[in-house]
Amino acid sequence: MDPIREILDFLHHEAELLDEGRYRDWLELVTDDIVYQVPIRMTRERSPEGGPSGVSDRMFHLDEDRTSLEMRVARLETGFAWAEDPPSRLRHFVTNVRVGQPRSTERGEEVEVRSNLLLFRSRWDKPEFTFLSAERRDVLRREGGRWKLARRLVILDHSTLPTHNLSFFL
Repeated sequence: MDPIREILDFLHHEAELLDEGRYRDWLELVTDDIVYQVPIRMTRERSPEGGPSGVSDRMFHLDEDRTSLEMRVARLETGFAWAEDPPSRLRHFVTNVRVGQPRSTERGEEVEVRSNLLLFRSRWDKPEFTFLSAERRDVLRREGGRWKLARRLVILDHSTLPTHNLSFFL
């Protein structure tokens, strides 16, 4: 199969698992050495180096590894994750996917993937809802003949979150 098609299928399957709250299945799509970060965005003047303006490289909403992701999923499964009881209704819209050239590394074949994310979240029976907009910078690695998420950097477009928590995955 075409590698670009494989990666698009991976991203769509991942979005489906997250939308359906199948977090244990989602964990099967991440590597053991996963780095999952959502840095804090600050409003400041444009950097002379260019790049995303005001994205911290030291402060994060989320700075996770495999162990902490597993702990978050286990907590969601206990019924004591009050921020997600009842569970949020989520819809991940993944667009503008850009796939780099696969390259060989000491850990195996990897590819950089950038995409845009629009996340819809609603809770309870209230008419209010939240949209989160972001760019995702992923590294996917082929393990056992399939792609897995090895790194995710989520650059939110918000400097102030329009939601009370980030108890879900982006």
